[in-house]
Amino acid sequence: MAKGAWTLGEYPLPMVRVSCAKCGRAGQYHRAKLLERYGADMAMPELRHELAQCSRRRTMNDPCMVIFSDRIERT
Repeated sequence: MAKGAWTLGEYPLPMVRVSCAKCGRAGQYHRAKLLERYGADMAMPELRHELAQCSRRRTMNDPCMVIFSDRIERT
């Protein structure tokens, strides 16, 4: 777990889905392909922003609202 967050290597689903209620963007990515590109140690919060490539990423007054669409609870 990277800084209290899951890493891509720990993510349990075969697809990683993201969406943004603010701009309507949505996408899904094969976890295996993401592992090849970013590696198993990529923190999921950081991956979310890498996938979104949103210009609001570091804007505090109008932040990017990208989230992971699938809800998963750690057991």
